[in-house]
Amino acid sequence: MNDLTPCYEPETDQVVLEGLPAGVAGEAALAPVPGLELAFDRADGHLSRAILDTGRGDGLIAVDEPAVAMLVGLFGPEAPSALSAARSGGARALSAEPRLVHALSRLARLDATRMTSPVGRGSPWWAAEAAELAGKAAALAASAGLQARARAEARQAVRGLAHAVDWPGLPEEAVRAARAVAALAAADEPEAAGQLRAFISDLPPGRPVPAQPSQPPRGPGLDIAMEVEGMEKDQVRLPGLHWVLDPSLVPDGLFRPGLSPHSDLSVRYENGEGRLVVATRLAPGAEGGALGRCRVRLVDPGIRRVLAQASFGRSGLRARTILLLPFPLEELPETWVEVVEGEFRPVRSARGHRVRRALRWADAALRAERGPAGLAPTSARADWSALAGAAWERCRRDWDQGGDADRAFLAACRLASLDSRAARPRAPSVTAARLADRTPLSGPACLAEVLGE
Repeated sequence: MNDLTPCYEPETDQVVLEGLPAGVAGEAALAPVPGLELAFDRADGHLSRAILDTGRGDGLIAVDEPAVAMLVGLFGPEAPSALSAARSGGARALSAEPRLVHALSRLARLDATRMTSPVGRGSPWWAAEAAELAGKAAALAASAGLQARARAEARQAVRGLAHAVDWPGLPEEAVRAARAVAALAAADEPEAAGQLRAFISDLPPGRPVPAQPSQPPRGPGLDIAMEVEGMEKDQVRLPGLHWVLDPSLVPDGLFRPGLSPHSDLSVRYENGEGRLVVATRLAPGAEGGALGRCRVRLVDPGIRRVLAQASFGRSGLRARTILLLPFPLEELPETWVEVVEGEFRPVRSARGHRVRRALRWADAALRAERGPAGLAPTSARADWSALAGAAWERCRRDWDQGGDADRAFLAACRLASLDSRAARPRAPSVTAARLADRTPLSGPACLAEVLGE
């Protein structure tokens, strides 16, 4: 069951429907219609929270019709009266409709995965899969807003697919998404939709991706074993130095994430020179002005102090800078390298840094569990499993050191499911036990990562 209980928040004039909270990997947010925001658990997909804007300043409930329709689709015809009762102090749980929750959850989690994927956001397969998922959700909820998003994503995808599909053997999921894009884009992009429809009509349905396609995938070509090896070496070599590249602190789409927090940034400590060399990858088409607004900082989170900072310099699709250190790093027990937009953003606490990195480790672990072939065509399944295990262990440490025993326990449970040598600990709370008993998500990775383009 996915039950949520409404509660009125007078400070914000919102009704918040709370369910079982999000677990070890945090939330994936989705605003399917104006005035309504949904949050789904990234590890098991359940709807954890819904926030509805209800006020118009005169003490009366005023909810836009699309939001009412979405709520009725999610919770049934009794939803409006239940929300009114919540505003007057009454509250009763509402049960979410499983099929619609599943469709919306997949769309929200696709959006979250796209934010941290090594495959660039310009891949037409991101938009193609989003178009298909938004179209399915729109059909279930009778939502014009979701249908509009489906058409917008299809318009974005159709031209790219018509030109990018240049090797045979697409998986059935990709062919299905391409057909959905062609249908959704037919009214807006008839020529490109016709080209795409003609192309996929020649593909035999259900044929799997060949082991050696006629042309190699154009994906990142990452090395999973090298990622795990680098994580282990830096843990020994740089025990007090940490780093995290938080997407919420930098311009959207500027940097290209790595396989994990470890490779989001490349950090090298040159002790003899008294400096840190920091580098990262830029996304294709990254705008120079946005890069110029970013600062790389070494901070002491204990006293919220910036120890050194510098701007990135650009070299092709990489950004690099050197931080000159005022004293040896060994003099401080814990320092963090971070990238922020602007010069005056406050320094986070150590707990704040660890929470953000724990979420990124969980994101990396979830991706590694699916082992998308397009990201690393030469890596074996065992390499992906090793990365998943290492990421869950580091996720557990960060949650533990950040003071969140429930999520540290959940990370340990995920690790135990991968490694028979790892024991599952005792749940620290009833909530943690309930989350641990939920069935983990299964299914293929995102199309853009499966195809590597």
